[in-house]
Amino acid sequence: MKKNTALILFSYLTLYIVWGSTYLAIRVAVSTMPAFYLVGFRYSIAGLGFLILSAATGRLKRLPTRKEILAASFLGFFLLILGNGLVSLGEKTVDSYIAAIIIASTPFCVAFFNRIFFNEKLHITRFIGILIGMAGVGLVLWKGESAGFQFSGGIVLIMAGFLAWSFATSYARKVPVHPDSFVNTGIEMSLAGIVALLGSIVYYGAPATALSGVSTESWLAMAYLAIIGGGAFLAYNYLLANEPSIRIVSYSIVNPLIAVFLGMLILGEEPVPLLWVGVPVILLGLVLMLYGDKIFKRGKSSIKN
Repeated sequence: MKKNTALILFSYLTLYIVWGSTYLAIRVAVSTMPAFYLVGFRYSIAGLGFLILSAATGRLKRLPTRKEILAASFLGFFLLILGNGLVSLGEKTVDSYIAAIIIASTPFCVAFFNRIFFNEKLHITRFIGILIGMAGVGLVLWKGESAGFQFSGGIVLIMAGFLAWSFATSYARKVPVHPDSFVNTGIEMSLAGIVALLGSIVYYGAPATALSGVSTESWLAMAYLAIIGGGAFLAYNYLLANEPSIRIVSYSIVNPLIAVFLGMLILGEEPVPLLWVGVPVILLGLVLMLYGDKIFKRGKSSIKN
């Protein structure tokens, strides 16, 4: 996985746009489909697709080692089963914008784990960027009235999911994954999907019974998450191997913004009161988070000269 600037930029755009749309897709899917069946189908299909593609294109130059399989299982469990699975389960009872606010806190959580695992300090400009970005998300999601926020069971599930995701995002640098991102992504998704499906059969019952009431819209949303969302996870794994984790989680600031726009476009939701105030605030926070330390160093260097 050689570092490629154009591919890195494309991967960021993929995370921003595709994962921003998953709020809507998950909400549609879990309206009639059990959450962990969704996780199982979504990642089994996507993972199998990546493994087949890897073999067909010659990317699977060698079989993964035992350590690489264990590493992929570890990351798949925390990122997909706990991270995505608990958020999907939580969205059955929690409004998507509340889930977005919670998940927008991911950069703070990743920075916390980075400090524990790598003794990594967060540059002041990036810290300010995170604060500004989250403030912008809050402005965009504010509806001008009480949101009725309650510390419900669904919110606890979403918080647990984003904690698991943040932990794995930070810890990924410590584990020996397969060097090819297609192969590694395929292993993670396939194993996580199989485990989720087996768990779903035990918890929800046989597919014939548990899935009898699933709507066509939910199946289509699941297919979107498996195919398009799977491609975004490939981009995520590529970034994990080539970019600082605190920069990667900038998606958590942008995704809620994308989710709001899609809600307006597809569901006909009315624009929130502070939408056009929050957008530039989010963009400012994103610039500081991605490039704040470089801007600070250049400014400091210019003053000295």
